[in-house]
Amino acid sequence: MKRVPPPREHISRSNYQISDLERTFIEEGSRTTGVTPPRESPFADRRVLVLGNGDRAAALVDSLAADGIEATRAESTPEALATLDAVEVALLVVIDGIEGRPADVFGAAARRGHQLPGVFVGSKARQLPPGVEQAPAGADAAAAVIRQRLLAASAADAEPAVEHDPLAAYGDTVSHELRNHLSAARLAVDSLEGPTVEQARNALDRLEGLAREAEAIAGGDIEPNEQVSLATVGEDAAGRVRAPEASIRVGADGTVRADPELLTLLLENLIRNSAEHGGEGVTVRVIDTDAGFAVVDDGPGFGDADPFEWGYSTDDGQGAGLGIVQRIADAHGWEIRAANDDGARVELET
Repeated sequence: MKRVPPPREHISRSNYQISDLERTFIEEGSRTTGVTPPRESPFADRRVLVLGNGDRAAALVDSLAADGIEATRAESTPEALATLDAVEVALLVVIDGIEGRPADVFGAAARRGHQLPGVFVGSKARQLPPGVEQAPAGADAAAAVIRQRLLAASAADAEPAVEHDPLAAYGDTVSHELRNHLSAARLAVDSLEGPTVEQARNALDRLEGLAREAEAIAGGDIEPNEQVSLATVGEDAAGRVRAPEASIRVGADGTVRADPELLTLLLENLIRNSAEHGGEGVTVRVIDTDAGFAVVDDGPGFGDADPFEWGYSTDDGQGAGLGIVQRIADAHGWEIRAANDDGARVELET
């Protein structure tokens, strides 16, 4: 049994200590059987599917095997999906460098009925679906994240099922957003030089703001009673989206009763989806409507599926982050509609 390594790529395994969570699994087994099983792995029956090519995938599989984790490797998305259909998998791991977007792989798995946690391994921050965590590129550091996800899943399986709570669902949404920005901060501070330091500070500032929002919503303290300028939050949201090939225009000049940070987050996700997945040269606009406001683009649109369903994407990847938009709209009591109108159009009736 291995300890949880510190967050670095090259890790000595000579000073191993059992983590508190692993010790809990062993002690529970002792109370049940009366025998302490010193070599019994808490990862039994927890198969991991690793989608990746080359030496990095092989090194990760070897590192997992050293931890007593059974890993199956796939070299293409179709092969990974076929494996998910054929065998029971506890965790899907996608390594950067595969063909296509990592979010599309997790989305394709979800649409085939495989609602399982995931880990993306890579040095570049990506927007990932809920339930997917980013891990550093090194094999040992990535294996540490995978082990913690498996242990957490085992602990969750041991807990009694509870009734679905929309507030808890929103908490999951915020946690997903926090993980994305936290990954960006960790990657930025690795170098601690030049503009990356400021990027890290900005990301951490956003994390603190989102954490405050999560705490307030969990406590039922959100009262969107502030009149917020759509022009101000729209420009703020547009500034958070790095998409040089897109044209982003904030034409809305009205006000709406809202929580400023949550409204900015909503607009950021809508703008980012359109900018990243609307095609080269796409124009994204934030506009006023008679009933509220809307974000529209001149890209390929949404297709026929529900764009607010978690895991949804079109062939071009449209849909990531729209589940977050739905949750924020619900928290404000707004009606939200998506339509194909010479591109994608999302309207919010406030």
